[in-house]
Amino acid sequence: MSMRSRTSLSYGVFDYTSGKDTVNFAYGLPDPLTFARLQWPDPLSVETGVSISDLPQYTDAYGLPELRGQLGQRYRMARGNVILTNGASQALQLLADAFIDPGDVVLTEDPSYLGALRIFSIAGATVVQVGADSSGVNLDLLEQALLRAKGRAKLYYTTPAFHNPTGRYFAHRHMVEVEALLSRNGVRLVQDLVYSELPYDGASPEILQAGGNIINVHSFSKISGPGLRVGWVLAEPEIVDRVAHLKCDGGVSPIVSNMALALLQSSSLDAHVEHLRTHYRIKRDAMHRLLQACRFCKPDYEIPSGGFSFWVSLAEGVDSAELVGEVRRKHNVKLVEGKHHGPSGAAHVRLSFSYLQPRLIERGLAQIEDAHASLLTSTRFKRRG
Repeated sequence: MSMRSRTSLSYGVFDYTSGKDTVNFAYGLPDPLTFARLQWPDPLSVETGVSISDLPQYTDAYGLPELRGQLGQRYRMARGNVILTNGASQALQLLADAFIDPGDVVLTEDPSYLGALRIFSIAGATVVQVGADSSGVNLDLLEQALLRAKGRAKLYYTTPAFHNPTGRYFAHRHMVEVEALLSRNGVRLVQDLVYSELPYDGASPEILQAGGNIINVHSFSKISGPGLRVGWVLAEPEIVDRVAHLKCDGGVSPIVSNMALALLQSSSLDAHVEHLRTHYRIKRDAMHRLLQACRFCKPDYEIPSGGFSFWVSLAEGVDSAELVGEVRRKHNVKLVEGKHHGPSGAAHVRLSFSYLQPRLIERGLAQIEDAHASLLTSTRFKRRG
Protein backbone atom coordinates (compact mmCIF):
# COMPACT_ATOMS: atom_id res chain seq x y z
CA MET A 1 0.00 0.00 0.00
CA SER A 2 1.39 3.42 -0.96
CA MET A 3 2.00 6.17 1.58
CA ARG A 4 -0.64 8.26 -0.22
CA SER A 5 -3.29 5.59 0.24
CA ARG A 6 -2.37 5.24 3.91
CA THR A 7 -2.84 8.98 4.32
CA SER A 8 -6.22 8.87 2.61
CA LEU A 9 -7.51 6.14 4.97
CA SER A 10 -7.50 8.58 7.88
CA TYR A 11 -10.09 10.77 6.10
CA GLY A 12 -12.65 8.10 5.23
CA VAL A 13 -14.69 7.90 2.04
CA PHE A 14 -17.15 10.50 0.79
CA ASP A 15 -20.44 8.61 0.70
CA TYR A 16 -23.69 10.28 1.60
CA THR A 17 -25.87 7.85 -0.35
CA SER A 18 -25.49 5.03 2.18
CA GLY A 19 -26.74 7.29 4.95
CA LYS A 20 -29.99 8.59 3.51
CA ASP A 21 -31.82 7.29 6.56
CA THR A 22 -29.68 9.47 8.82
CA VAL A 23 -29.96 13.11 9.79
CA ASN A 24 -26.74 14.21 8.13
CA PHE A 25 -25.12 17.44 9.31
CA ALA A 26 -21.73 16.26 8.05
CA TYR A 27 -21.82 17.24 4.38
CA GLY A 28 -22.39 20.67 2.84
CA LEU A 29 -24.62 19.38 0.06
CA PRO A 30 -27.03 21.54 -1.95
CA ASP A 31 -30.72 21.18 -1.16
CA PRO A 32 -32.15 18.70 -3.71
CA LEU A 33 -35.44 20.63 -3.72
CA THR A 34 -33.64 23.45 -5.57
CA PHE A 35 -32.69 21.29 -8.55
CA ALA A 36 -36.18 21.19 -10.05
CA ARG A 37 -36.40 25.00 -10.09
CA LEU A 38 -33.59 25.32 -12.60
CA GLN A 39 -34.46 25.02 -16.29
CA TRP A 40 -32.04 22.27 -17.30
CA PRO A 41 -31.31 22.36 -21.05
CA ASP A 42 -31.00 19.26 -23.21
CA PRO A 43 -27.30 19.30 -24.14
CA LEU A 44 -27.87 17.30 -27.34
CA SER A 45 -30.48 19.64 -28.79
CA VAL A 46 -29.91 23.11 -27.31
CA GLU A 47 -28.44 25.76 -29.62
CA THR A 48 -25.17 27.00 -28.12
CA GLY A 49 -23.01 27.39 -31.21
CA VAL A 50 -21.37 24.01 -30.63
CA SER A 51 -21.72 21.30 -33.27
CA ILE A 52 -23.95 18.62 -31.74
CA SER A 53 -22.22 15.92 -33.79
CA ASP A 54 -18.90 16.71 -32.04
CA LEU A 55 -20.20 16.32 -28.50
CA PRO A 56 -19.91 12.50 -28.18
CA GLN A 57 -16.17 12.76 -29.02
CA TYR A 58 -13.28 13.47 -26.66
CA THR A 59 -12.35 17.08 -26.12
CA ASP A 60 -8.85 18.34 -25.32
CA ALA A 61 -7.39 18.62 -21.83
CA TYR A 62 -8.37 22.28 -21.55
CA GLY A 63 -12.09 21.57 -22.01
CA LEU A 64 -14.81 22.69 -24.41
CA PRO A 65 -13.46 25.88 -26.05
CA GLU A 66 -16.85 27.59 -26.21
CA LEU A 67 -17.47 27.08 -22.48
CA ARG A 68 -13.98 28.32 -21.65
CA GLY A 69 -14.64 31.42 -23.73
CA GLN A 70 -17.99 32.04 -22.02
CA LEU A 71 -16.40 31.71 -18.58
CA GLY A 72 -13.62 34.05 -19.67
CA GLN A 73 -16.20 36.68 -20.56
CA ARG A 74 -17.93 36.20 -17.20
CA TYR A 75 -14.69 37.00 -15.35
CA ARG A 76 -13.27 39.49 -17.90
CA MET A 77 -10.42 37.17 -18.82
CA ALA A 78 -9.21 35.47 -21.99
CA ARG A 79 -10.04 31.86 -22.88
CA GLY A 80 -6.36 31.03 -22.32
CA ASN A 81 -6.82 31.86 -18.63
CA VAL A 82 -9.46 29.12 -18.18
CA ILE A 83 -9.23 25.35 -17.87
CA LEU A 84 -12.19 23.08 -17.11
CA THR A 85 -12.04 20.38 -14.45
CA ASN A 86 -14.32 17.67 -13.12
CA GLY A 87 -15.44 19.81 -10.21
CA ALA A 88 -13.44 21.99 -7.84
CA SER A 89 -11.89 18.97 -6.09
CA GLN A 90 -10.15 17.84 -9.26
CA ALA A 91 -8.94 21.40 -9.73
CA LEU A 92 -7.30 21.31 -6.29
CA GLN A 93 -5.79 17.88 -6.99
CA LEU A 94 -4.29 19.13 -10.25
CA LEU A 95 -2.89 22.24 -8.57
CA ALA A 96 -1.33 20.02 -5.91
CA ASP A 97 0.26 17.93 -8.67
CA ALA A 98 1.45 21.08 -10.41
CA PHE A 99 3.13 22.75 -7.45
CA ILE A 100 3.71 20.28 -4.60
CA ASP A 101 6.55 17.84 -4.08
CA PRO A 102 6.62 15.65 -0.96
CA GLY A 103 7.77 17.73 1.98
CA ASP A 104 6.66 21.06 0.53
CA VAL A 105 4.46 23.26 2.68
CA VAL A 106 0.87 24.33 2.01
CA LEU A 107 -0.43 27.09 4.27
CA THR A 108 -4.06 27.65 5.16
CA GLU A 109 -6.21 28.98 7.99
CA ASP A 110 -7.02 27.14 11.18
CA PRO A 111 -9.73 25.91 10.75
CA SER A 112 -9.99 25.12 7.04
CA TYR A 113 -11.91 22.98 4.55
CA LEU A 114 -11.21 19.34 5.36
CA GLY A 115 -11.51 18.24 1.71
CA ALA A 116 -8.62 20.51 0.72
CA LEU A 117 -6.58 19.39 3.74
CA ARG A 118 -7.03 15.84 2.53
CA ILE A 119 -5.98 16.61 -1.05
CA PHE A 120 -2.81 18.44 -0.05
CA SER A 121 -1.88 15.84 2.56
CA ILE A 122 -2.27 12.98 0.07
CA ALA A 123 -0.04 14.93 -2.34
CA GLY A 124 2.71 14.75 0.28
CA ALA A 125 2.53 18.33 1.53
CA THR A 126 3.12 19.39 5.08
CA VAL A 127 -0.04 21.38 5.78
CA VAL A 128 0.56 24.27 8.18
CA GLN A 129 -2.58 25.90 9.58
CA VAL A 130 -2.33 29.47 10.77
CA GLY A 131 -4.55 31.16 13.34
CA ALA A 132 -7.38 33.29 12.00
CA ASP A 133 -10.31 35.34 13.26
CA SER A 134 -13.40 36.88 11.69
CA SER A 135 -11.20 39.18 9.56
CA GLY A 136 -9.08 36.38 8.14
CA VAL A 137 -5.65 34.92 8.79
CA ASN A 138 -3.43 36.67 11.33
CA LEU A 139 -0.76 38.35 9.19
CA ASP A 140 1.93 38.24 11.89
CA LEU A 141 1.40 34.53 12.41
CA LEU A 142 1.38 33.98 8.64
CA GLU A 143 4.71 35.78 8.28
CA GLN A 144 6.19 33.64 11.06
CA ALA A 145 4.91 30.46 9.36
CA LEU A 146 6.51 31.57 6.08
CA LEU A 147 9.84 32.12 7.82
CA ARG A 148 9.68 28.69 9.46
CA ALA A 149 8.93 27.08 6.10
CA LYS A 150 12.38 28.21 4.86
CA GLY A 151 11.40 28.44 1.23
CA ARG A 152 9.38 25.18 1.12
CA ALA A 153 5.99 26.93 1.17
CA LYS A 154 4.43 26.70 -2.29
CA LEU A 155 0.71 27.45 -1.90
CA TYR A 156 -1.64 29.30 0.41
CA TYR A 157 -5.16 27.85 0.23
CA THR A 158 -8.19 29.82 1.37
CA THR A 159 -11.96 30.08 1.00
CA PRO A 160 -12.38 33.85 1.43
CA ALA A 161 -15.96 34.04 0.21
CA PHE A 162 -17.22 32.21 2.06
CA HIS A 163 -14.95 30.47 4.51
CA ASN A 164 -15.40 26.78 5.13
CA PRO A 165 -16.28 25.89 7.90
CA THR A 166 -17.09 29.27 9.53
CA GLY A 167 -19.03 31.05 6.78
CA ARG A 168 -16.92 34.20 7.20
CA TYR A 169 -16.14 36.69 4.45
CA PHE A 170 -12.52 37.80 4.38
CA ALA A 171 -12.59 41.42 3.25
CA HIS A 172 -10.92 42.41 -0.02
CA ARG A 173 -8.51 44.81 1.69
CA HIS A 174 -7.32 42.03 4.01
CA MET A 175 -6.82 39.63 1.12
CA VAL A 176 -4.77 42.29 -0.69
CA GLU A 177 -2.40 42.32 2.31
CA VAL A 178 -2.31 38.51 2.41
CA GLU A 179 -1.47 38.31 -1.29
CA ALA A 180 1.28 40.94 -0.99
CA LEU A 181 2.92 39.00 1.84
CA LEU A 182 2.68 35.74 -0.09
CA SER A 183 4.04 37.31 -3.26
CA ARG A 184 7.09 38.64 -1.42
CA ASN A 185 7.78 35.07 -0.30
CA GLY A 186 7.18 33.36 -3.64
CA VAL A 187 3.98 31.59 -2.52
CA ARG A 188 0.92 31.37 -4.78
CA LEU A 189 -2.54 32.21 -3.48
CA VAL A 190 -5.25 29.63 -4.28
CA GLN A 191 -8.77 30.96 -3.68
CA ASP A 192 -11.54 28.34 -3.55
CA LEU A 193 -14.64 30.31 -4.53
CA VAL A 194 -17.38 27.70 -4.85
CA TYR A 195 -19.62 29.63 -2.40
CA SER A 196 -18.80 33.13 -3.65
CA GLU A 197 -22.04 33.65 -5.58
CA LEU A 198 -24.22 32.90 -2.57
CA PRO A 199 -23.95 35.81 -0.10
CA TYR A 200 -26.79 35.96 2.40
CA ASP A 201 -26.42 39.52 3.64
CA GLY A 202 -26.00 42.07 0.90
CA ALA A 203 -24.26 42.37 -2.44
CA SER A 204 -21.80 39.95 -4.02
CA PRO A 205 -18.44 40.05 -2.23
CA GLU A 206 -15.40 41.75 -3.74
CA ILE A 207 -12.80 39.12 -4.64
CA LEU A 208 -9.21 39.29 -5.82
CA GLN A 209 -9.03 38.81 -9.58
CA ALA A 210 -7.13 35.77 -10.84
CA GLY A 211 -3.80 36.41 -12.53
CA GLY A 212 -0.19 36.88 -11.54
CA ASN A 213 0.26 35.15 -8.21
CA ILE A 214 -3.47 34.39 -7.77
CA ILE A 215 -5.24 31.19 -8.83
CA ASN A 216 -9.03 31.03 -8.50
CA VAL A 217 -11.08 27.82 -8.38
CA HIS A 218 -14.81 27.78 -9.17
CA SER A 219 -17.57 25.23 -9.68
CA PHE A 220 -21.18 24.83 -10.75
CA SER A 221 -21.78 22.52 -7.77
CA LYS A 222 -23.36 25.05 -5.39
CA ILE A 223 -25.11 27.27 -7.98
CA SER A 224 -26.73 24.52 -10.07
CA GLY A 225 -25.99 20.96 -8.94
CA PRO A 226 -22.90 18.92 -8.02
CA GLY A 227 -23.93 16.16 -10.42
CA LEU A 228 -22.94 18.45 -13.28
CA ARG A 229 -19.28 17.88 -12.24
CA VAL A 230 -17.93 20.99 -13.96
CA GLY A 231 -15.39 23.21 -12.27
CA TRP A 232 -12.75 25.56 -13.61
CA VAL A 233 -9.46 27.19 -12.79
CA LEU A 234 -8.69 30.83 -13.60
CA ALA A 235 -4.98 31.59 -13.76
CA GLU A 236 -2.11 32.80 -15.89
CA PRO A 237 -1.84 30.87 -19.21
CA GLU A 238 1.40 29.18 -18.17
CA ILE A 239 -0.34 27.76 -15.08
CA VAL A 240 -3.31 26.65 -17.18
CA ASP A 241 -0.86 24.88 -19.52
CA ARG A 242 0.92 23.21 -16.60
CA VAL A 243 -2.39 21.92 -15.24
CA ALA A 244 -3.49 20.68 -18.68
CA HIS A 245 -0.31 18.63 -19.07
CA LEU A 246 -1.01 16.88 -15.76
CA LYS A 247 -4.48 15.67 -16.73
CA CYS A 248 -4.62 11.90 -17.12
CA ASP A 249 -8.29 11.48 -18.01
CA GLY A 250 -10.27 12.12 -21.17
CA GLY A 251 -11.21 15.62 -20.08
CA VAL A 252 -14.49 17.08 -18.86
CA SER A 253 -17.46 15.61 -20.72
CA PRO A 254 -18.29 17.77 -23.78
CA ILE A 255 -21.97 16.82 -23.43
CA VAL A 256 -22.11 18.02 -19.83
CA SER A 257 -20.00 21.06 -20.76
CA ASN A 258 -22.52 21.99 -23.43
CA MET A 259 -25.27 21.88 -20.80
CA ALA A 260 -23.22 24.22 -18.61
CA LEU A 261 -22.63 26.51 -21.59
CA ALA A 262 -26.35 26.68 -22.30
CA LEU A 263 -27.03 27.59 -18.66
CA LEU A 264 -24.52 30.43 -18.82
CA GLN A 265 -25.92 31.71 -22.11
CA SER A 266 -29.47 31.85 -20.77
CA SER A 267 -30.89 34.08 -18.07
CA SER A 268 -32.13 31.11 -16.05
CA LEU A 269 -28.90 30.49 -14.14
CA ASP A 270 -28.57 34.03 -12.76
CA ALA A 271 -32.25 34.01 -11.77
CA HIS A 272 -31.71 30.64 -10.09
CA VAL A 273 -28.73 31.98 -8.13
CA GLU A 274 -30.88 34.84 -6.84
CA HIS A 275 -33.45 32.30 -5.67
CA LEU A 276 -30.73 30.22 -3.97
CA ARG A 277 -29.52 33.22 -1.98
CA THR A 278 -32.98 33.67 -0.51
CA HIS A 279 -33.58 29.94 -0.07
CA TYR A 280 -30.40 29.30 1.90
CA ARG A 281 -30.67 32.52 3.89
CA ILE A 282 -34.07 31.35 5.15
CA LYS A 283 -32.60 27.97 6.12
CA ARG A 284 -29.61 29.63 7.81
CA ASP A 285 -31.87 31.91 9.84
CA ALA A 286 -34.08 29.00 10.87
CA MET A 287 -31.11 27.01 12.09
CA HIS A 288 -29.76 30.04 13.96
CA ARG A 289 -33.06 30.39 15.86
CA LEU A 290 -32.98 26.70 16.79
CA LEU A 291 -29.33 26.81 17.88
CA GLN A 292 -30.03 29.71 20.22
CA ALA A 293 -32.15 27.35 22.33
CA CYS A 294 -29.58 24.54 22.35
CA ARG A 295 -27.35 23.78 25.32
CA PHE A 296 -24.82 21.51 23.63
CA CYS A 297 -23.10 24.52 22.03
CA LYS A 298 -22.08 27.95 23.22
CA PRO A 299 -24.36 30.78 22.03
CA ASP A 300 -21.57 33.07 20.80
CA TYR A 301 -20.96 31.40 17.42
CA GLU A 302 -20.74 33.52 14.27
CA ILE A 303 -23.73 33.63 11.96
CA PRO A 304 -22.37 32.62 8.55
CA SER A 305 -22.40 35.32 5.86
CA GLY A 306 -22.39 32.59 3.21
CA GLY A 307 -21.55 28.94 2.83
CA PHE A 308 -23.57 25.97 4.01
CA SER A 309 -22.62 25.50 7.66
CA PHE A 310 -22.35 26.80 11.21
CA TRP A 311 -19.11 26.38 13.18
CA VAL A 312 -20.02 26.05 16.84
CA SER A 313 -18.05 25.64 20.07
CA LEU A 314 -19.28 22.86 22.30
CA ALA A 315 -20.40 23.60 25.83
CA GLU A 316 -18.05 22.60 28.62
CA GLY A 317 -18.04 19.06 29.88
CA VAL A 318 -18.33 16.98 26.70
CA ASP A 319 -15.61 16.04 24.24
CA SER A 320 -16.26 16.49 20.51
CA ALA A 321 -15.35 12.90 19.68
CA GLU A 322 -17.64 11.60 22.43
CA LEU A 323 -20.57 13.67 21.21
CA VAL A 324 -20.10 12.67 17.56
CA GLY A 325 -19.95 9.00 18.54
CA GLU A 326 -22.86 9.14 20.99
CA VAL A 327 -25.29 10.91 18.69
CA ARG A 328 -24.44 8.52 15.86
CA ARG A 329 -24.88 5.46 18.08
CA LYS A 330 -28.05 6.64 19.79
CA HIS A 331 -29.89 8.49 17.00
CA ASN A 332 -28.04 7.82 13.73
CA VAL A 333 -27.25 11.53 13.40
CA LYS A 334 -24.08 12.22 11.47
CA LEU A 335 -21.55 14.89 12.49
CA VAL A 336 -17.88 15.54 11.74
CA GLU A 337 -15.47 16.24 14.57
CA GLY A 338 -14.06 19.74 14.43
CA LYS A 339 -10.49 18.44 14.73
CA HIS A 340 -10.65 17.35 11.09
CA HIS A 341 -10.78 21.03 10.12
CA GLY A 342 -7.66 21.91 12.11
CA PRO A 343 -6.05 21.91 15.57
CA SER A 344 -8.33 24.68 16.88
CA GLY A 345 -11.41 22.60 16.08
CA ALA A 346 -11.05 20.02 18.85
CA ALA A 347 -13.93 21.54 20.85
CA HIS A 348 -16.07 22.38 17.79
CA VAL A 349 -18.41 20.74 15.32
CA ARG A 350 -19.48 21.88 11.88
CA LEU A 351 -23.26 21.77 11.35
CA SER A 352 -24.32 21.91 7.71
CA PHE A 353 -27.83 23.27 7.16
CA SER A 354 -28.04 23.30 3.36
CA TYR A 355 -29.15 19.74 2.60
CA LEU A 356 -31.63 19.00 5.37
CA GLN A 357 -35.23 20.16 5.40
CA PRO A 358 -36.33 22.27 8.42
CA ARG A 359 -38.15 19.47 10.25
CA LEU A 360 -35.05 17.26 10.04
CA ILE A 361 -32.80 20.08 11.22
CA GLU A 362 -35.07 20.56 14.23
CA ARG A 363 -35.21 16.83 14.93
CA GLY A 364 -31.45 16.41 14.52
CA LEU A 365 -30.60 19.27 16.87
CA ALA A 366 -32.97 17.85 19.47
CA GLN A 367 -31.23 14.49 19.16
CA ILE A 368 -27.81 16.12 19.59
CA GLU A 369 -29.22 17.80 22.71
CA ASP A 370 -30.36 14.42 24.01
CA ALA A 371 -26.97 12.79 23.33
CA HIS A 372 -25.22 15.71 25.00
CA ALA A 373 -27.43 15.42 28.09
CA SER A 374 -26.76 11.67 28.27
CA LEU A 375 -23.01 12.25 28.15
CA LEU A 376 -23.19 14.92 30.86
CA THR A 377 -25.18 12.58 33.11
CA SER A 378 -22.71 9.75 32.49
CA THR A 379 -19.73 12.01 33.19
CA ARG A 380 -21.23 13.24 36.48
CA PHE A 381 -22.05 9.68 37.54
CA LYS A 382 -18.48 8.57 36.88
CA ARG A 383 -17.13 11.50 38.88
CA ARG A 384 -19.36 10.61 41.85
CA GLY A 385 -18.27 7.01 41.57
